[in-house]
Amino acid sequence: MKFLKTNSLINIFFIFVLFYLIYHALYGRLNIGNYLIYKYEHKMYIKLQEKLNIDMFDLNIDLQSFYSNKDDYIDEITKQKNTNPVDGEIIIKLD
Repeated sequence: MKFLKTNSLINIFFIFVLFYLIYHALYGRLNIGNYLIYKYEHKMYIKLQEKLNIDMFDLNIDLQSFYSNKDDYIDEITKQKNTNPVDGEIIIKLD
């Protein structure tokens, strides 16, 4: 019964685990390639979600100022219609 010694059983167990991990690394649903793709897609999703939240917040501020007829919104509309500077207005051009 040399086959059933503790050292042999431990070695057989680790060899089985090693083959199991190799199989799932090559043919499994969540292998290394899929994991890296998932990680990249998750990062892009978070980035786009933050951009969407910022855009929604900006739109909300614009709508609130539109409904309350605040001067900053009316000023922005007049600047969009007439792009020429008004006397005393400073324009900074950023490249």
